[in-house]
Amino acid sequence: MTLEVLPVKRPFWTPLTQEGCLNVSSKALLSLPHLSIAMLRFDKQATIHEHAAEIDIDVICLGGSGFTSVGKEQSPIFEGERVRWPAGQLHRLWTTDDEMLTLMVEHTTSVQPAKPVWEDVDSSMICAFKYDPAKKELDVLFNRTGRFRYFNVPPKVVQKLRKAESKGSFMRYAIINEFDYEKLG
Repeated sequence: MTLEVLPVKRPFWTPLTQEGCLNVSSKALLSLPHLSIAMLRFDKQATIHEHAAEIDIDVICLGGSGFTSVGKEQSPIFEGERVRWPAGQLHRLWTTDDEMLTLMVEHTTSVQPAKPVWEDVDSSMICAFKYDPAKKELDVLFNRTGRFRYFNVPPKVVQKLRKAESKGSFMRYAIINEFDYEKLG
């Protein structure tokens, strides 16, 4: 066996420049086909905007404190704590009056893909939906007509569905007549 020492992508702190990110820097540590690891440094009043990813992500707080959210739930996160952001779920990380240092572990591929889970909604048209980002399939349980599966639905459309004030209106103009579907059950 030969000892192999390899460079990392970004060995220096680099500001995150994605829209909605503020006062956050990253340092890539490891990038493999199945796993990516980076450190994130949050200044006071820093944020990574709310978004969803197609992969599971673990965030470990190494120092300081901040806040995290998954879906509609929010919680503080302190040094020595970890949070899991499931694939397909909206999540966010931010600080207020403290700085924070985190380790972000992205599970770029997994032995077993995350199973889609039903998300209950408050709507007169639909009662729940689940999304499989690997297959880009959206299952919707309608209150009156039953369950339908929509094909080739991009993750961004599902993110917008989650955020939509009126799920029924969004379904009508952005999903029902836009994607191929089949009735299930």
